[in-house]
Amino acid sequence: MNILEGKDITKLFIREGFLGSRSGCVEALKGVDFKVGSGEILGIVGESGSGKSTLARIICSLETPTSGSLIWDEKVFKGEKRKAHPAQMVFQNPYGSLNPKLTVGYMLREAVSAGSLKPIRNIKEDEIRKVLENVGLEEISLVSYPHQFSGGQKQRLGIARALALNPRLLVCDEPVSALDISVQAQILELIRLINSEKGIPVVFIAHDIEVVSMISSSILVMKDGRVVEYGDAANIINSPSAAYTRKLIEAVPVNPYM
Repeated sequence: MNILEGKDITKLFIREGFLGSRSGCVEALKGVDFKVGSGEILGIVGESGSGKSTLARIICSLETPTSGSLIWDEKVFKGEKRKAHPAQMVFQNPYGSLNPKLTVGYMLREAVSAGSLKPIRNIKEDEIRKVLENVGLEEISLVSYPHQFSGGQKQRLGIARALALNPRLLVCDEPVSALDISVQAQILELIRLINSEKGIPVVFIAHDIEVVSMISSSILVMKDGRVVEYGDAANIINSPSAAYTRKLIEAVPVNPYM
């Protein structure tokens, strides 16, 4: 069963000229089709400017497609003001995505409140601890601030905040690119566990096809706003049909320790 399907997604951005005048438009997405199945991890890969982050923002309704439609559970999505969005984003930069003025406890209390539609004053500490337990941070102080944590811990907090909203889908936009290699492996494993143990499907976005191949069950390769290859992850990595995909694979550096 498909949780989400995108049909013919197109996105145009107006290019501004002198004194705010319009000087044309940029077509960031050009008729993109994709599906996310129940329990699946869909990897989206491409170089900078390929359109992958624009697609992520459209999935989370942070951008509106110029044309095309998103279909959740076989129904065209038109937005629901009373409920949290069915997709929640984990952003690339864990340093900039958390409000430095909010304590961990208050930040997560807000998220749990939005996800459960309960008043924030009714959210108990054990509910917040349960969210933190999901990302391996159950022992941290709720009165601490984001700047007191490492990059990996900040990214875990970002994932915890997204999970607190009870999403149908987790969208991870370059979630490990700002982290050290050892921490990257820990965050990838955490995302895998969330997918397998909680059954939450994931859209995982990266420019590094090696990272995408480590976590994804299917891969969508993008270039210049278009899909150039889409299918089973193992098939694409072992037998890519598009020259651009082969270029991405060949660009992966050889690990001398392997």
